[in-house]
Amino acid sequence: MEVISTGRSVMDMLNELLNDLNRDDLTLIERLPYVREYERYRDVITNILREFHIALVLVRLTFNDGSRKGYVFLIRGEGGELGRIPTSGVVEGYVVSVKGNDRKKLLYNSVTFNRADDVATRIIEFANMYRKAEERISQLQLLREAEKDYALFYEETGD
Repeated sequence: MEVISTGRSVMDMLNELLNDLNRDDLTLIERLPYVREYERYRDVITNILREFHIALVLVRLTFNDGSRKGYVFLIRGEGGELGRIPTSGVVEGYVVSVKGNDRKKLLYNSVTFNRADDVATRIIEFANMYRKAEERISQLQLLREAEKDYALFYEETGD
């Protein structure tokens, strides 16, 4: 695996993730920590941050061509009291990109934060984009199934 230092900040990485979540060729999204049906992703992450002042977020995306991207974020709180979102800290991250035999690990520069609101806002933004991408994938899968059924129907009737 080739390791590349991008020289860009982890916030650029988050923007890249948000762009990838909007791609039309996105076929599968997986994430950790795992979220149960009745939980919201942003609540799970913020609750982990409140309790431990650290959170590891993993997101794996799969595209139509079989390529995959894995986004890894580590949010470490350094200021504030336990039981609340950290008031300061560091966000670290990298992306693992796999396309055929081409495997790359793209390193991003850490970013410090000095306000709890900064972290919470970005978590909410990411969680909303993730939810929208999941909904879009589900709709595309339904359309693909409908197209297959439609084609099969006309194949069977000879039209």
